[in-house]
Amino acid sequence: MAELAALTDLAHKQNSTVYVTLNTLIKPNELADCRHMIHAITRDALADGIIFQDPAVIELAGQAGFKGVLHLSTLGNVSFPTALKSLQPVKRVTRVVAPRELTVDEIKTMALHCPDHLSLEVFIHGALCYAVSGRCYWSSFLGGKSGLRGSCVQPCRRIYRQKEAQNRFFSAADLSLDVLVKVIKPIKKVAAWKIEGRKKGAHYVYYTVSAYKMLRDEGHDPKIRKDAQALLDQALGRPGTRYNFLSHRRYNPLDSDRQTGSGLRVGTIATGGKAPYFKPRLPLFPNDRIRVGYEDQKGHITLKVKRGVPKGGTFKVPSRKKPDTKSSSL
Repeated sequence: MAELAALTDLAHKQNSTVYVTLNTLIKPNELADCRHMIHAITRDALADGIIFQDPAVIELAGQAGFKGVLHLSTLGNVSFPTALKSLQPVKRVTRVVAPRELTVDEIKTMALHCPDHLSLEVFIHGALCYAVSGRCYWSSFLGGKSGLRGSCVQPCRRIYRQKEAQNRFFSAADLSLDVLVKVIKPIKKVAAWKIEGRKKGAHYVYYTVSAYKMLRDEGHDPKIRKDAQALLDQALGRPGTRYNFLSHRRYNPLDSDRQTGSGLRVGTIATGGKAPYFKPRLPLFPNDRIRVGYEDQKGHITLKVKRGVPKGGTFKVPSRKKPDTKSSSL
């Protein structure tokens, strides 16, 4: 809580707003602890809002004296107009995060039926879960680490075998609407664009937020659109997909023949009878980190760049670390 308070203070000095996520179901024996946590968020962290799933948070926030806004998470499953109407009497909730599975036409329908005191938040970029809007029990079932409680081990990203085939059959590409955000911009009830960023670093946040600010403010300019797309390419995400956004052109985000590792591909390992090496497709700078292969691949390694390497130069993999050179790419 002390770290959250310090970070919130820093954010407020930068004129940024802080929302705390409590978007999980609360167990009966956790109600008192949850109320104490919200009280600490109110008294110490001074957060501006809470994003929640469990309706109990509304009452607990009132008991704790929380004065900030309450936003209903996509895990709240408000995915059709009737569900929005059910929130009509709940004035404390001021925004609903729409599921990322909705098409733009469905988002427009939701906006038309949105009560006066409610607004919508729409996903525009980031990881797609194999389950609907992240309501997945896979990680919990396999090892007791619940994705719905922030402990997902991402089993969908791993290799599985079906008969003779072996691949990442459940690993989805990332949602990336990029230039199509212009379709969302005129929808008045859409008050926020949501960039998924669980466990992402500052690098990802900087590039994605910068790109979408450019598309929001100057997306009419072809050069700006091109520059924004270049920033998204640098964000070190997975390959992008429009998913279900366009009703007439839906994309299956699962393609087992396509690599779905996050990062920016910079080269392919070669040997030629010598120590493993590669020639980077772009310059490498000191302290850059290079990942060879996937975590669950034999010979997977992570290397730190000590000296800059120009585009087309040679980066030698240390001989004491021998990756699987038959299939490794970077």
